Amino acid sequence: MRKRATGVLGSMVCVLWAAPGAVRANDLLDAYRQAQAQDTTLDAALHQRGAAIEARPQALAAFLPQLDANANFARDKISSSGDNGNPTSLPGSTAPQASSSGTVFGNSAVYALTLNQQIWSFQSFHKLAEANLQVAQAEATYRDAQQSLILRVATAYFNVLAAEDTLRTNQLEREAYGEMLRQARKRVENGLSPQTDVKEAQSFYDVTAASVIDADSALDDARRALSELTARETRDIAPLKDEIPLPQPDPARPEDWVQSALQDNYVLSAANLQAQAAQRDISANRARGLPTLSLQGSVNKYDYSSQLGNNERDDRVGVVVDWPLFQGGTVASLVRQAKNTYEQLRAQYEGKRRDIERQTHAAYRGVVSGIEKIRSNRQAADSNRDAVEASRIALEVGTRNEFSLLQAQTNYYDALRSYYQSRYDYLTNSLTLKQLAGRLSEADLGAIDAFLVRGAAVSAAPSAVSGGLSADTATNTASK
Repeated sequence: MRKRATGVLGSMVCVLWAAPGAVRANDLLDAYRQAQAQDTTLDAALHQRGAAIEARPQALAAFLPQLDANANFARDKISSSGDNGNPTSLPGSTAPQASSSGTVFGNSAVYALTLNQQIWSFQSFHKLAEANLQVAQAEATYRDAQQSLILRVATAYFNVLAAEDTLRTNQLEREAYGEMLRQARKRVENGLSPQTDVKEAQSFYDVTAASVIDADSALDDARRALSELTARETRDIAPLKDEIPLPQPDPARPEDWVQSALQDNYVLSAANLQAQAAQRDISANRARGLPTLSLQGSVNKYDYSSQLGNNERDDRVGVVVDWPLFQGGTVASLVRQAKNTYEQLRAQYEGKRRDIERQTHAAYRGVVSGIEKIRSNRQAADSNRDAVEASRIALEVGTRNEFSLLQAQTNYYDALRSYYQSRYDYLTNSLTLKQLAGRLSEADLGAIDAFLVRGAAVSAAPSAVSGGLSADTATNTASK
């Protein structure tokens, strides 16, 4: 039995269950379940699978009895000549006519019922095998669409949270620069600072206007992207807690994840099955020139008007061998076409295999490095917060100028934005790694959902960095 990858987020669930008093949220799961019912991409994939699986019953029908019925009604004109002295007879009639010249008009009706049971056909056999592979491919494609929806919903949800964090951080940054600008003007009025301090503060403050506008537009776009999946308006959604578990990937070796991806990735499985079906199609086209064996029975009834002769019935049963010996080169052309299609799909499969292997390594690195990035960005935010405080004190005692404080403030908010974004990148890479390994499920969203603060009020400033100043404290620090 091959080893299965347990996944990164499974460890998060264990961490959650071990935490007493944890409160479970549902906003992310709610969004996913709403998307399951409303997402047009998943709905199209569902019907695509439904259409594709009909290939098997269609191929299987060739092995089942085929019953045909037809009727023919006609007005017949029979011209006869008795010059040779021999009696004439009408088609389908056993009654000889008088040896005389003339024309006879009459009505005829022919009823036929034919039952055909294929005993063996090389082409039908290969078509059925090809159809089975096509059905398996359709199922793999649909499973991939299900996993893709999980990742798309999570990504869209994280994009909204990231946009909210960016907007609130930019607003806070603008407020801090605005307060610094007012303080600089006051110091100039009192003769404590040169006019250049005001100009420098003004330049930093003006830059933030565009950043706030851009962040507000990005938030609107992110909300609309999530609404596109759920078909409902997206307003306030539950944010992440300040602290989330950061487990390492399990299994720990990237080679194990790559092996799982090469075995279980649905995109890769679908591509492989498509290539196998194309290989079967080569044999199916080659079999077009081979004989088929069938059991055939028919009932034919001929009804004629009195002018044309007697009614008849013809019942027969027998074995039919059909061998298309030459079809103008069609079979050879179809075989060549199928071979080239197979080689094309094999090349595409190999390309996908290499791409999946690369993506799996990248997602694994994204999870591992993401843990370090979160920690380093959090430390950078704390350090830059301290730098803001140090620059403020230095400005008060006259050892630093206004520009130093402005630059320190900029570095702090840049670090804060990077910290927030790194958390969403880590979670996205975790889900992506599981999707590539064919392991992504709704339970993984449930694990992340547990780290959301349900019903949390959205403040005008970002949450506090662990161990650092709160948003309000940072504002006050910048305005002192």
